[in-house]
Amino acid sequence: YRALGFPSEMFTVLFALGRLPGWIAQWKEMHENKEPIGRPRQIYVGETDRAFVDIKNRK
Repeated sequence: YRALGFPSEMFTVLFALGRLPGWIAQWKEMHENKEPIGRPRQIYVGETDRAFVDIKNRK
């Protein structure tokens, strides 16, 4: 930003300005659609009870 003549104190503001349209679009979609936009939940279905093997004894 310095090369463009902006003071370094403006970094956070300029950083946010570039993302603001995306944030607003995401907020708008979130309120228009009843289904969440976020990623689906991932549920672990593997083994839950496993014996610990010391690092020295691992193959």
